Amino acid sequence: MEINLTAWLLSMGGSALISVLWFFFADRRKAKDGKSGLLSLLILVTGVLLGAACARLVWALCMISYKPALFALRYEELSYYGGMAGVIGAAALSAKIAGRNARETLNTFAPMGALLAALIRFAEGWLGEFGVGRWMEQGIFFPLTVEFAWDEEYSDFFLAVFMLEGIASLGAMVFSLVRKEDPRRWIRTLFYLCLPQILLESLRNTSIAWLFVRSEMLFCYLLCEGVLVWYALKAERKGLKAWVPAIAGLLACGVVIAAQFAFDGKILIGERLIPEWVIYTVEIAALAGMAAAEHTGYNRIK
Repeated sequence: MEINLTAWLLSMGGSALISVLWFFFADRRKAKDGKSGLLSLLILVTGVLLGAACARLVWALCMISYKPALFALRYEELSYYGGMAGVIGAAALSAKIAGRNARETLNTFAPMGALLAALIRFAEGWLGEFGVGRWMEQGIFFPLTVEFAWDEEYSDFFLAVFMLEGIASLGAMVFSLVRKEDPRRWIRTLFYLCLPQILLESLRNTSIAWLFVRSEMLFCYLLCEGVLVWYALKAERKGLKAWVPAIAGLLACGVVIAAQFAFDGKILIGERLIPEWVIYTVEIAALAGMAAAEHTGYNRIK
């Protein structure tokens, strides 16, 4: 499949417009101050600018040893999660400019932000092999695998990681819609946006790597663990019990690290490699435990 930058850029712009329009109608029903149009326009403009700037800046910081040009914009030289941080910052800044409460604005924007995250992942389908995972001898079905037809007789099949990441983001959007009255809706949505990406980022062929660490996989974990630590600090009852969710998050991190070593053949059972399906099962179970820890920690805060 050829790279189609025009289609990718149009998809990115359309994704931003769809998300902001949804926010406009949702905010107009909720707020009666007549500022929904201004706020939505501010989020659209600042979101594009800050999103692109932060995506480039975070990538440049991760690749600082290569001395990259800071102001160049190439799709393979942008940090997805840097862009996510820029959009969140843009929504908060726009709220302040419009005279709104930033947390309430972020709570309203949470499902739209999750939708935007999903659509941006889906748009990677225009970028050739950029968002895919391992080569597969036979395709399964879309969206699990994607086919690249080089000619009429020969095709390659790859794991469609960009689609799996987008679907996981849609799951976070559904969670956000269900929790619409939650006073901490946006931070919980962000947690469930990042949690599955800890696994999915490890499946990508192309990722930002700092030494042997996949940077964006690390960003996702640090965000999730940071939420669990914040829950412990805000817990109604202090003590070791309040820190159990955060400790569970650290244990999950240990499992994920061990899984990466197992994939590299550095952890064996006897002299045999651990089957990949076993490693993935254990890793998924660890992340599910982290989700349970989030639920427990949230229920303990004031």
